[in-house]
Amino acid sequence: MRTIARLFISFQLLTLFSWAAPNTPTSVEGMESIVPYQRGVQALADHLPELAVERFAEAYKIKGLADAQNREILYRLTEAQVRANQPDQALVTLNSKFFKDHPEREFWIAQALAAQGNYREAISHFQKLDPKSIYSNDATLSLASLQLALGERDAAIANYLKAIDSEDPITKLKATTTLAEIYIEDGQLDKAKTLIQTIPEESKSSVLKLVLEAQLSLNSKQYQDAIAQFSAFFAEDEKLHPRLYQIALIGLADARMASGQTQEAILGLTSFIEEHQDSPILLPVFERLAQWTPRPIQPDSPFYQQLKKWADRDADSTIDFGLRLGADSIVTPLPTPASLNATSPYLKAIAHYYYAKFTSELGTPGSLNQALFEFSAFRLTSPLHPLFGASIFDTAKIQIQLKQRSQALSSLHTLADFARSQQISLAPEAKSQAGFIAGLLSVEAENYPDAIKAFELATQSNNKYLADAAKINLGLAALRGSNLAVFDAQQKKITDKELANQLSIERALWLAHQKHPQAREALNTFLLRNPQNPRAVDARIALASLCATQAPLDPLLSKALIDSVDPSTLKETQFTDFTRTRYLVAELQQDWPTAIETLDTYLQKFPNNPSSTEFNMRKGLALYRNGEHNKARQLLGKIALENPDSPLTTFCHYYAGMAARLEGTPQALKESVDLFQKVIDAKSPLSTEARIQQARVLLDINRTEEAKVSLNKVYQPKSNAPQQREIGILLASALHTQGAEDPGQYAKAVAIYDQLLANKTLPLSWSNQIHYMKGQTLESMDQDQQALDTYYQVINRENIDPEAPETQQEWKWFYQCSFKAIALLEKMQNYRAAVALSKKVASYGGPESESYQKRARALEMQHMIWEE
Repeated sequence: MRTIARLFISFQLLTLFSWAAPNTPTSVEGMESIVPYQRGVQALADHLPELAVERFAEAYKIKGLADAQNREILYRLTEAQVRANQPDQALVTLNSKFFKDHPEREFWIAQALAAQGNYREAISHFQKLDPKSIYSNDATLSLASLQLALGERDAAIANYLKAIDSEDPITKLKATTTLAEIYIEDGQLDKAKTLIQTIPEESKSSVLKLVLEAQLSLNSKQYQDAIAQFSAFFAEDEKLHPRLYQIALIGLADARMASGQTQEAILGLTSFIEEHQDSPILLPVFERLAQWTPRPIQPDSPFYQQLKKWADRDADSTIDFGLRLGADSIVTPLPTPASLNATSPYLKAIAHYYYAKFTSELGTPGSLNQALFEFSAFRLTSPLHPLFGASIFDTAKIQIQLKQRSQALSSLHTLADFARSQQISLAPEAKSQAGFIAGLLSVEAENYPDAIKAFELATQSNNKYLADAAKINLGLAALRGSNLAVFDAQQKKITDKELANQLSIERALWLAHQKHPQAREALNTFLLRNPQNPRAVDARIALASLCATQAPLDPLLSKALIDSVDPSTLKETQFTDFTRTRYLVAELQQDWPTAIETLDTYLQKFPNNPSSTEFNMRKGLALYRNGEHNKARQLLGKIALENPDSPLTTFCHYYAGMAARLEGTPQALKESVDLFQKVIDAKSPLSTEARIQQARVLLDINRTEEAKVSLNKVYQPKSNAPQQREIGILLASALHTQGAEDPGQYAKAVAIYDQLLANKTLPLSWSNQIHYMKGQTLESMDQDQQALDTYYQVINRENIDPEAPETQQEWKWFYQCSFKAIALLEKMQNYRAAVALSKKVASYGGPESESYQKRARALEMQHMIWEE
């Protein structure tokens, strides 16, 4: 019974190149100031090598870096490329001039070659590595594993013995356990036992030691002892490391089978499948169940029927559309949606492969053609599955049985093409294959019935990122249309104190009217020096207005100033200014009843004053903001009707439209569109804002094309106007909505989001929101990796200016991005990264930190993830 030992060794080979922890390279001065480099290091720490590649590549583009800094960046880029299964790119990086004399160049070349599957070339480069290298221990273990994979067991054993002499305890432990496994597999049980006894008794090592001892009992044919030893692990509360858990589970099943407990062995693994449908153990579990199933396969075989159930291949659940891809490959019909199917997609895919394989063995009429159909269906629904390559090979074998030699040859050519291209990242479990699946179109099965559309979108998901749109700078434009030089020169010529005071108050009031930053100081100075001046009341009203409208706002001072004025002593002009300012104070405090009462008092006292139209409009606005939308709409509509030539008419139409929009009835929404159109047609200062609000309504009532056409008329990508942000977002939303029918609209939406994000002075809440919306669009395009990158920029705070004087934080869109990123990682089955990001999100101390900490823990429990 050697299969259990092979399992342990194969796991070491599988994980060797992807997440073996390399030594930290020598520190290079100045790296802490290179932001993209630091972000790349963080992405590596978060188990996101694909994102790290992008960040290191960005860092390398920075001009003026020292050679040592560039070499450090490329050093990390190489590591990220190897971990991201981009060996071709890693080898290109290693050919850089900065690596010409790098002491660790041979190590990384060997790692990249190994990731390509060029094991013999990798071995030659590992052997060239300087024995004093910081990677000496890693290289020795890697070299031994490669030799073991090539069947060079004596050479592998020699290197493991060399590693056992290492002073590094982790290297020593890995070499000892692996060599013990080799001895167990080779039947050299005495040597295995001697090695096992050298393993230290500390917590994690002791568990490993017990697993190896159980294996030793199994290979010594002491099956009852092995059953007892393996069973003991599952009775403990302490969780095993996933690899050890797998060995114990498989070992227990092997021991039961070897001891004649066939039914218990099969039931134990079958139960495990049902309870752990996303476990990485499933592949070796299925291998055993397939091996233990009695031959020849019968249609009523329990395991065959169970496979059919797990794979959801019941006749009643499928419809043959007969759409052909070539001579004999038929596209699979729509699988049962996940929401209606309790089987996990991961289990369903594996079961589907074995269902196809067993169907080919039935020996019934049509079974071989049915198997071809099932393998084709499997590949379409699971394009990144580790059994994908095996399914092509199985297809070729069936085609040979059917004497379809040309088709079989075509299948084998296809397999070879995938082996050479390596253009897509593989799921971790896919590394057990030859490392060859690449360039394949991916499809999201649950988005069927529009299979062709989803297929076309998936072809785009492997493209490079869209070219960065032209950057636009959005700045706040301060309108300072006043030139005080002449005025100040004239004032300096005045020697009369009273006249000078008069000029001072006029200047201060003029500054206040212009909202000039010097206005407050000028008004304060005048009041301090002239508290009894007849114009002091005007100064108080003007200063109160500034405190209510000009940053920094001071509502308490504003209210105190306006309350100090006796309205009964005011002339009509002063009372007009007083009313306007008192309204502004109420507005600032959102005291709408007081605002309405203030305006009503004025309108009753001076109904024919030219400002009455303005104050009626302000009353309509106050009613609107007080939630009295119907009254607001009626009043504002009346004002607009009675004053068609007034400059305030467009304001009335605008806020009447806003009131109608918030009223929300179908008739009111239609009316709001018409009211906003009147503002647009008037070409007033509110026209652009009216167009924005109208677009919101049009999108709400599914008049998407109208919204898009309207917004395109005013969208100016190179403009610095703040409104362009809202226009851009609405236009992108409209394009996204149309993407369901015309996928090309998605790319246009993403381009707009990139234009908006190019402005590095965006408020954080806007930046986070735009990243979220961009990510949503990329997901709709099936560009999951790009969407993940977009969400990760928010989680990793890459969209916050590191030069900003204060730490910024926003939670709503931050958590939206976090949720989506973790969901994508789970979809990609990158559970280790999902755990890392959940912990990172929790570490920020936000209102949902505890829930994300629980999420991390749940993922660790579900997928048996523990740190080494």
